Amino acid sequence: MNKYTLSTLIGSFAVATFFTTPSIASESYNIDAHTGAAGGLYMEPTVVWVEQLKEAIPELSISPVPGGSMTNPINVSNSDTPWVMGWTTLPLARQSMAGTGDYASRVPDGINNLRALWRVNALTWGDIVARPGVLPDGVSTLGEFLDTEPDVHWVFKSRGSGAESMMQKILDVYDLSYDDLREWGEVSFMDTADGARMLIDGHADVYVNALPMPDSNMLDIDASIPNLEWIAIDKEQADILASEHGYISDEHPTGAYDSLNSGLHTVAYDHVVFVREEMEEDIVYKITKSILGNPERTQGLPQLSDFDPELAGTQTVFPLHEGAERAYKELGLK
Repeated sequence: MNKYTLSTLIGSFAVATFFTTPSIASESYNIDAHTGAAGGLYMEPTVVWVEQLKEAIPELSISPVPGGSMTNPINVSNSDTPWVMGWTTLPLARQSMAGTGDYASRVPDGINNLRALWRVNALTWGDIVARPGVLPDGVSTLGEFLDTEPDVHWVFKSRGSGAESMMQKILDVYDLSYDDLREWGEVSFMDTADGARMLIDGHADVYVNALPMPDSNMLDIDASIPNLEWIAIDKEQADILASEHGYISDEHPTGAYDSLNSGLHTVAYDHVVFVREEMEEDIVYKITKSILGNPERTQGLPQLSDFDPELAGTQTVFPLHEGAERAYKELGLK
């Protein structure tokens, strides 16, 4: 599966869909899968799963729909049909169920009709990098940098994404907001690839995102900007993010990027794939059993190489769907 590019997968899926005529006698199921932006973590695995599930469950058709970590739980919950699925982060799953944080004004009573299929065990790491010369001498942490009220151009991930939600929480624990950053300098929101290009071309000073390792866009930044500077999140603030919002406070792994050769403190989070509680149990069972019983395709994606069926049903925040529970039991995973 590694040899296939995303465009090849999409093309092959489109051709297969065009030339395949479903049996008139068989019932078909059409599912919209709310993912993320092109180039992000959610889209490519979803396309791989679409191909895998089409082979395993011929009556099933899944259409990837661009979305965002924050909005996906709302859109799936409010869909006119139960034939929907989506991705989100574990911190946002927690907030959506409680009706807090990003969801307080939109769903104050919380969302209670979503059920988990699997957790992907792909930690997404908070990455804050600056062009050389942007950080004053002796400054290495975000708290120290913010204390200088920097007149810089910040580039964040698109609004509604898990990465952007994470940055809101980070600013909160420093008692700051985007308005403060705008008062000192400039703030932009854009997708991962465009933000990386802004930094590489010198049109932005600081790039903030949450990315799996390795990430192709961060590899481009790392290779294109000599003396790239990484900014740590102060451990005190990272620990608050862990205890109050469900993030992981830890040292950023090294080895993927030449410019990051020693650990620095940051936050991370995992992701969960979910469906509506009302989705038919037998279809959920077949979907879950197909993906977890044949994990090699998922593990063939660099960003999901640590996908582990043994862990997939643990710490999902959303309760497991009863169809997923059945698949885990049959596979000996629960």
